[in-house]
Amino acid sequence: MNIKIYQSGLKFMLCNAVKRLYDGEVEFRHSLDHGICVKIFADTNITKVEVEKIKQYMKKMADQNIPFNKKVVSKQEAYEFYLKKGYIEKANNILAISNVTVSMYEFEGQYNYFYSHDMPATSGELKIFDLYYITDNELVLVYPMHDKIDFTFRNRIYNAFKEYNTWAERIGINFVDDVNKVVSQGKINDLITKNNLKSDMDIHDICKQIIDNNKRIVLLAGPSSSGKTTTSKRVSLCLSAMGYDAIPLSLDDFFLEKDETPLDENGNKDFESVRALDLDLFTNSLNNLLKGEEVKLPTYNFVKGVKEFNNAPVKLKENQMLVIEGLHAINPEILKRLDTQVVYKVYISPLTPLAVDRHNYISTTDNRLLRRIIRDFRTRGRSAEQSIASWQSVRDGEEKYIFPYTDTVDGIINTAYVYEIGVLKVFVEPLLYDIKMDSPYYNEARRLLDNLKSSYTISSEYIQPDNVLREFIGGSIFERGE
Repeated sequence: MNIKIYQSGLKFMLCNAVKRLYDGEVEFRHSLDHGICVKIFADTNITKVEVEKIKQYMKKMADQNIPFNKKVVSKQEAYEFYLKKGYIEKANNILAISNVTVSMYEFEGQYNYFYSHDMPATSGELKIFDLYYITDNELVLVYPMHDKIDFTFRNRIYNAFKEYNTWAERIGINFVDDVNKVVSQGKINDLITKNNLKSDMDIHDICKQIIDNNKRIVLLAGPSSSGKTTTSKRVSLCLSAMGYDAIPLSLDDFFLEKDETPLDENGNKDFESVRALDLDLFTNSLNNLLKGEEVKLPTYNFVKGVKEFNNAPVKLKENQMLVIEGLHAINPEILKRLDTQVVYKVYISPLTPLAVDRHNYISTTDNRLLRRIIRDFRTRGRSAEQSIASWQSVRDGEEKYIFPYTDTVDGIINTAYVYEIGVLKVFVEPLLYDIKMDSPYYNEARRLLDNLKSSYTISSEYIQPDNVLREFIGGSIFERGE
């Protein structure tokens, strides 16, 4: 079963369990590892003991094999239904879409919709899950990967999400509908400016920590389409503005020669592995720079598959530091022969602080995929279908080489913007609509399109040239080399 469908079924079960046990409401905030962070609103304080009761009730539901029933209703009916329940943001989302009808699902007499394009046939298909207690009234709904539970609570990621959500709530942005109101009132430029200023302040805070702690090497890592290139440039500029010249490096320039690349379990060259890097050259170069020696740094020629040493020698001065970005930048293998006292590790990711409504959040993974589809088409001429087809392989590499180390970092830079879906929508919708019905990726494209329907479009003219989004939609000041 598609994991999005499985998640939707589990979310519906959890909503019903909380409703029946405590007459409470559930809000799904964001993803975390292989789980979904949940906030429960009820008169009863949901302690660790109560979480176990909810879990047992859900298991009972799964054993009873209760059906999920699809019901197609008119747009007006759906709007009035949500309005009556007090789900104002859901009602307004219905108004925002162009559909004449809306597909809802019934489960144990309750009706809802979870943007998965389908649901399991019955609760009996949802027997593998877990509930992880965070604190009273907060938990993680854990779903299976490859038919087993494999969940790690990522404390640093959780706190970064929480900080961004708190900021968004303070400026009155909780749901897509809140952004839509700003757009319709002609005040979107104000919101963009506020969000951009927050991003600037976050980078400034990281740079201040780097300087205050006498760090000489800054390592930046993040999953695909996080905006690593733009963010590393912005960090370098911020450090320069504070009087510290930053020398940018990319781990990609330290790849082994192509014929030395290690093989994966299938006998193919494994370019994603940390073993594909020339770690000896990397650590020797950095250690020699830290000693004050002159070093010739490589540039990797990806056409020929070799390192080239055509750059002028580099010598690290007293007010200089190295800013290094790459897939494996926070991997412990990178640090084995470095003085960790002078290293500052940064994780970069668009930890999306916006929800479609209380039961449907904008997935960080989906956000990155939308960014990647747009950039692949613009810079490589790849179709949305090709980008989606390769996405699982990209995700597998991230699961293996990045996510396990996120709690070891010194700081996190959140590259998401509360308004960005409206900007990306303009560019990505035509590309997704181009995927034909006979494609194996048609349903995934339709699911992504469904998630976009409620967002009003936002013109890219408001997006500054140093904004992370420019890395994907084009027009970046860094792309032009200015």
